[in-house]
Amino acid sequence: MPPSPTRRTVLAGIGSMTTLAAGAATVLADGQQDDDARTGTEGENDGNGTDTESENSGNGTDTEGENGAALRVAHMSPNAPNVDVYVEDRKVVGDLAFRSVTDYLDLEPGTYQVMVTAAGAPEAVVFDESVTLESEDYTAVARGELNCDKTEFTVQVLEDQNGTVDDETARVRVFHAAPDAPAVDVTVNDGARTVFDGVERFTSGGYVEVPASDYEVEVRPDTEDEDGSVVFETPLTLEGGTVYTVFAAGYLMPDDAAADEPFDLVAALDRAAPPRGDGDGTQSAIATRGN
Repeated sequence: MPPSPTRRTVLAGIGSMTTLAAGAATVLADGQQDDDARTGTEGENDGNGTDTESENSGNGTDTEGENGAALRVAHMSPNAPNVDVYVEDRKVVGDLAFRSVTDYLDLEPGTYQVMVTAAGAPEAVVFDESVTLESEDYTAVARGELNCDKTEFTVQVLEDQNGTVDDETARVRVFHAAPDAPAVDVTVNDGARTVFDGVERFTSGGYVEVPASDYEVEVRPDTEDEDGSVVFETPLTLEGGTVYTVFAAGYLMPDDAAADEPFDLVAALDRAAPPRGDGDGTQSAIATRGN
């Protein structure tokens, strides 16, 4: 079995901008085992001679260095309850709320069984699939809707790009997780610049690099000239030398939706793990479990 994660903390936020990815979840501390963990070990040794809490895995791979992998979880499913997340039958995230993003969990590269359940109800499994991680950083996005065939709930794994960024520059991508929204254009400062063009539902627009600055961000339906009517706008501050993912989450028309969760932009700081990231920010894996 691959070793359990060694660092479990919550991303606290990134300053005053839009709705921040807050630490609404309980991420288990090193060595902590939750009462309703389905199986797994207790203490620091997993029973096969591997110290699961050591920064070095015992086989020469430093999981917190350039050769390690890291995985975080973003809850962007507007009609799903708070969730627990298990890796190899060990609960690593508890009570993760909608619009929340955890910090990175350090892991060895390999294939892991990842399971998502309703919080406090380990028998209520909504996702249970294997995910393969290389020596990169990843974001697992819980998106879609429960009990909806058209926008089915799934966990979609994105490869992050947390490499070096110039001090005067920010690297940012957008992930479209709004179930009832069409493809969108994302512009800034009253349409002065189109940052993302035609981002389809449940896809990433890929990373772009922009000058570090304060922006007024506008979301518009996708049009040929990127001049559609603004359906949402919010201020956003991007700091230099940093990497962000901005999730478009919630419903454009919450009154007609499965949950009263209005559309918003959720900004999360990506560069919180060791600076890895030859990845291009594209989808590295998609797995679906039927409802």
